[in-house]
Order: sequence, then C-alpha cells, then structure tokens
Amino acid sequence: MMNTERFEQIVETYGCAPARWPGHERSEAEQLLTTSAEARSLLDEHRALESLLNDYQVPAMPQMERRILGSLREATRASLLDRILDWMLPRSGALMSWAWRPALVATLPLVCGIYLANYYSFGIDGAQNSWQEELYLISMNDYAEISE
Repeated sequence: MMNTERFEQIVETYGCAPARWPGHERSEAEQLLTTSAEARSLLDEHRALESLLNDYQVPAMPQMERRILGSLREATRASLLDRILDWMLPRSGALMSWAWRPALVATLPLVCGIYLANYYSFGIDGAQNSWQEELYLISMNDYAEISE
C-alpha cells in the first residue's frame, strides 16, 4: 500500500499526469487518489503549479541576445598575435607561402643574434667603459702613428 509521502515524491518527480508515473506504482497511486482526500488536494496543488509553469512565457530580450552574440564574436576573433602569425606564415593554400617560410627561417638566427647582442653587453664592464668611449677609441685608431 502506498503512503502520501511516496505519492508526493512521485508527483514531484514525474508530474501530475498518471501516464508519466512509474508503471509498477501507477495502480497503487491511482487507488490512493480514490481513497485519500489529502492525496487529491496534493495533486490539485501540483496541477495548479504545473499549469502556471506551462503558461509562463519568457520575455524577449533582444539586448541580451545581442550581448551574447557579441561576446561569442569577441571570443572567436583571432588575437593580434594570431593575425600576425597568419600574415607571416600564410596557410599552405595562400599565394607565396612557399617563399615566406624559408625567408623566416633564414632570418631567425639574425634576430636571435641581435637580441643577444643587445641583451648581453660583451666587453663593457662598468660606467667608465661605455659604447661612446669604445667608438671614440676605434675612430682614434685611424690617426695613431704606427712605429716600428
């Protein structure tokens, strides 16, 4: 025999239509409905709630739709780095892609050398030895007399 707590669980889980209730408990639930006034009032409350939920219409929000679509466009837009890499390394079907890749590979050691030369100041130890002084000494080399 079914009690009202189990009947309430069935109605909350499966809804008010007896066709959606579990088959093995449906006959017991329908029998409880015929004998119990509490079960009938519980079913009426849930039917009223279900009809309110079914009648509710979600208002149209065009601004929200535009905002969501705009954020999707922002997320799918390529970053600056991606656009630069696509320009430097075009896709295989693009014109002249066969020339760009070897040229980029050939300039890579040059770029690394420039970076290392600027990052590490080889031969300059302190404030008294600056690049300006080095250039001055190199230019004075032309005017120096060589004595043998």
